[in-house]
Formats: sequence, structure tokens, C-alpha cells
Amino acid sequence: MSGFEQTFDTVGDVVSLRLNFAIAKNRQARHNRGIVTALPNGNAFRLKYLDPDRMLPAEAGIVGAFVSQPWSNGQPWSNGLNWQPAYPTISVGAASAYDSGIVYLPNTFWGHSLTIGDHIGFFPFHFGLYTVTQVIGDGEYRIWPRLRKALTTDSFCTLSPTIVLRPKGKDVATWRRNPSNQDGVSIDCSEVIDPYVRTAFTE
Repeated sequence: MSGFEQTFDTVGDVVSLRLNFAIAKNRQARHNRGIVTALPNGNAFRLKYLDPDRMLPAEAGIVGAFVSQPWSNGQPWSNGLNWQPAYPTISVGAASAYDSGIVYLPNTFWGHSLTIGDHIGFFPFHFGLYTVTQVIGDGEYRIWPRLRKALTTDSFCTLSPTIVLRPKGKDVATWRRNPSNQDGVSIDCSEVIDPYVRTAFTE
């Protein structure tokens, strides 16, 4: 290596994740077993990605306690549960073309507070998990992978992106059952990019 080499990311790059399931038994164990059996047979699934290391609520511009809330009359839902708190979504600051590696966000909530390593996504009707790789300027970010779909000024950005995944092959799912519970369930998955989802998969 001379030090002058450059690497390039393209729309052909895909996100890969290993999904590790929690220890389970009974109904949940059967459910996990069904997923492991079904997915390698050409199936895909949507995953709402919740980054365990995402910014704190205060860093995201949230004021006050980040706790569940009842309805305005003080009552919960019929199941006794309140509304769950969620990080705010923001509009896109400017349009970005399909296959672009640059996105623009406004100075609202966390729009100018992202840093390298933050995960973001877009909606509506946009599948993709993007990682900020460079802060170019206020609200201007380089991301990987490149955009799977063009952004318009009607698009929104979220810290909880939705990605479509499928197993990498036939032998990438593992699970075992010991006397007390099921553990060791994992699946190696790769992204199905947005345009392919709409042409190759149905509900």
C-alpha cells in the first residue's frame, strides 16, 4: 500500500447484520424456531432498527422526562398501557438524488447534532439503514451506504430506520435447545435494497 489508494462505496454495497435472539422457551422458543426455518427459504423481513447506543433524549432535543404518557384525560389504553415515548423525526433540509452519499438536515431537534457513527433512516416508503461517516458542515452529512431512494423536501429523517433483510444463505441460521431453554439462536442477514424490495417481494 502506497498511501495513495482510494476506496469507493457504491449503491451495490449492502448492510449486513447478525441477529442474536434472546434466551427463550415455550411459545417464544417455538416462534424463534419457525423464523429460523422459514427465512432461509427465500423470505425477507422488515426490521425497525433501534440503536442501543443512540444519542440520549436530551441530545436529541427532547425537553422533560422521556417516559410513557397517558391520554390527555389521564387514562391509559384499554390494556392498561400508556403511550410510549419516541424520538422526534425531522424533515429533510434539501433534496438528494438516488445513489447520493450526501444528505441535508435542518436545525431542528437533532438535525445538526449527528456525529460519525450515528444511524439514520428516511420515510415514507424508504427502506434503508444509513451510517453517518462524515460531518461536512451544519446539517450536511456523508452517509454509507449511498441512498437507496431519492429524497425530496417531503421526506423525513428518523433515528429508528426500517431495513429489509434476508439470510445470506441456506446455512446461516443456527439454534440449539438445552434442557431448560433455547439459546444460541442467530441469523446472518444482508440487506435487500429498496428498489429490489418493491420489484421482488410482496406483503
